[in-house]
Formats: sequence, C-alpha cells, structure tokens
Amino acid sequence: MTTTADQSTLQTREFKLNQIVYSSFGYDMTIIDFYLVDRMTKSSVWLRPIGRIVKNDDGRGEGTAEPSLDFKAADSLVFRKRIQHWDDGSQYISDSIKSFSIWNGRPKYYNTWD
Repeated sequence: MTTTADQSTLQTREFKLNQIVYSSFGYDMTIIDFYLVDRMTKSSVWLRPIGRIVKNDDGRGEGTAEPSLDFKAADSLVFRKRIQHWDDGSQYISDSIKSFSIWNGRPKYYNTWD
C-alpha cells in the first residue's frame, strides 16, 4: 500500500505525531528509510520504522522510494532521537550516520548502485 501523506503533516517545520519521516544515508549510494513519529516530547521524538516501496528501478538499483504502512516495526524497534533546530527555527534530527527529515509527500531518489 503506497502511502499518501496527510496534508496537515507536509511542508511543516516541526515534527508532529503520526508524521512520516525519512532518513537518507550512504557514501556512494542513497539509501532511504521511512519512519512514523510514534510519540514525542518537547525535545525528543520516538520513531517507528515502516515499510519502503522502491519504484522505477532501472535494473541497476536506482529508482524512487516511497513509504508503505503495510509494515510497521514492533515496539522493540522504536527508537528515540533528540530534536535539533536550524537557525531559522525549523526542526531536524541527525546522528553520525543518517540525517532525518519530514517527508514532503514526494518520492525520494533511491540508489543502491555502489
């Protein structure tokens, strides 16, 4: 099931409950993972991994990725991240490997060609 984002959670500068978030990582690749904001406080969000559908694959591991709510990870896989702020006040999350952003409802470039 391809997910259509709720318009109230798109184009926002702040994290919201049940919002879809994506992470992007990779050195020579662009790996996209999707998450659902499971709970939150003023300074933290808990993210639940959800499914990913890769479309338009050209046979070389390159295409676009979209979230799928057909898979939601178990409670034991939900994890917490601290909310950080850009100079303009908008929120983001990152760690030493991934950057996390609020999904804007559009497919994301995906590439596993190394």
